[in-house]
Amino acid sequence: MFKKAMLFLASFLLASAFAYAEEKFTVSGEVTIQYDYDGDIYICLLTMEEFRVFIIPGHELSQSPCKVIQMNTDLKKAGKVSFTFDNIPKGTYCVFTYWDVNMNGEVDRKGYDFNEPWGSYKETIHRIPPWGEIKFDLEKDITGIKIKM
Repeated sequence: MFKKAMLFLASFLLASAFAYAEEKFTVSGEVTIQYDYDGDIYICLLTMEEFRVFIIPGHELSQSPCKVIQMNTDLKKAGKVSFTFDNIPKGTYCVFTYWDVNMNGEVDRKGYDFNEPWGSYKETIHRIPPWGEIKFDLEKDITGIKIKM
C-alpha cells in the first residue's frame, strides 16, 4: 500500500510540475523598409522598463535586447526583413524598431521626436509613442506582425 501511495504522489507531483511550467510564446512578423538608408535596424521586444530606457536620448543601442539587422543591398532590394522572438514568457511587451541611419550606435532625438526612422507593432500618431499605446499582452503566439519604417 505504501508503494502505491508513493507512486501516486510522485505521479501527482510530476504532473503538477508540467502544469505549472511557464508557458513560452513566439512573436514574429516583418518590417517593411521604405527608404534607401544604410545603418543597422534594431528590432526589439521590450518590457515597459526596457522601453523607457530605450527612448532616452543617447541610449546605447547595443545595451538593448534587440535583434540587429545589418542593412545590405539584398535587404534593400527585398524591401523587408523578417523577425522572430522565440520562448518569450507571458507578459506585457512592445515590438519597437529603430533604424540607426547615422551609424552612431545611439538613439538620436531632437526634442520630442526621433531623428531616425522607427516603427512599432501598434501604430501611433505620436512622435515618441507612449507605452500605453504600443504595449500588448502576450498570452499566445503572435504572428504576422507588420511594421513600416
